[in-house]
Amino acid sequence: MNDYHRLDAELRAPDGEKEQERPRIPVATRTVALVALALIILPFALYAGAAFFIPLFVSLFMSYALSPVVDWTERWRVPRGIGAAMTMLLVIAVASLGVQQVLNGATDVLEELPQAVQKLRNAVTSWERDGQGALKQVRKTADELQKLAGATTPSGAKSASSPPPAPPAPEPRALVVAGTTGMAIFMGQLVSVLFLTYFLLAAGDLFRRRLMQVMGPSLATRKKTLQILNQVHEVSRRYFALVLAMNILVGTVTAAGLYLLDVRHAVFWGIAMAILHTIPYLGAATVTGAVGLIAYLQFESVGPALAAGAVPLTAAALIGIWLQTALMGRAARMNAVMVFVALLFFGMLWGGWGLLLAFPIMAAVKIVLGEIEELKPVAFLMGD
Repeated sequence: MNDYHRLDAELRAPDGEKEQERPRIPVATRTVALVALALIILPFALYAGAAFFIPLFVSLFMSYALSPVVDWTERWRVPRGIGAAMTMLLVIAVASLGVQQVLNGATDVLEELPQAVQKLRNAVTSWERDGQGALKQVRKTADELQKLAGATTPSGAKSASSPPPAPPAPEPRALVVAGTTGMAIFMGQLVSVLFLTYFLLAAGDLFRRRLMQVMGPSLATRKKTLQILNQVHEVSRRYFALVLAMNILVGTVTAAGLYLLDVRHAVFWGIAMAILHTIPYLGAATVTGAVGLIAYLQFESVGPALAAGAVPLTAAALIGIWLQTALMGRAARMNAVMVFVALLFFGMLWGGWGLLLAFPIMAAVKIVLGEIEELKPVAFLMGD
């Protein structure tokens, strides 16, 4: 305990008062082999343990994003446990209001989206029928190719390639049981996330102190470990707090812009944008397309639909890309290739949750790698 505070004070001292020695943790060949083996096993472990890892990562990122609020309450002489409880109650209250707004608008949106798609399809079909453009020629060419393929296919092959009979529809009782089970699992994971986030916020620097104490008797190793932990903690806390603030700002601007354009369900689209903006590029594109379809159904004109779709797209570009990149430290920036690789990898493993968690996980990994001298080249390759 005393070593922790003494080393922490030494690391926070001005540069002139620090020791000139910069200790490094040696990396053995066996360590490299173990890391390579762990990377091979990791995808299978993440897939098999999705029910454990998803709530764990969500709790970790929430604790980093909310820790500045708890630190602020602690500076006002509020015990950390009480400050963490107050913060979590505020989060639950805001989330409850958001869920209520989402439920109020989700039913109407889900009913309107098929109508909007059908209306857009009718408009395209009408344009194809009345016009003499390229789309009509493409349709004609496709019909001719289909006739040619049918003429050259043997009769036996036709019967062999006929589509299989449709599977029987599931019974309503099975659907109810499956839906109830899924909802129970989701509620259990949600409660676990809330409690784990609270405990992480209330613990503060407990785990950093414990980890430093188990690093062995070497003072140089313990000092380097504490230096890495402090830097990772500070960068991660700033990064996830910034991401949370930017997502809320993007959602607010989207809701306000759509409200001014008199687009229905503006609050719902703002909340959807705040959540899906966590998925780089794809989240904003999804909301933009859906808003454009709903606005086309509402106004029955292409111009207002394009204007409505431009609102979330502009908010994501100006706030989510330009402003967030300007405020974000270089340690957390990643190039577009790594972002899409992460989205593919974690989307394959965890589905929708994987898309939401892919960028935060890779950003945290890059931060850690950037603070370890031997692994800085890997972090550099991930950077923008």
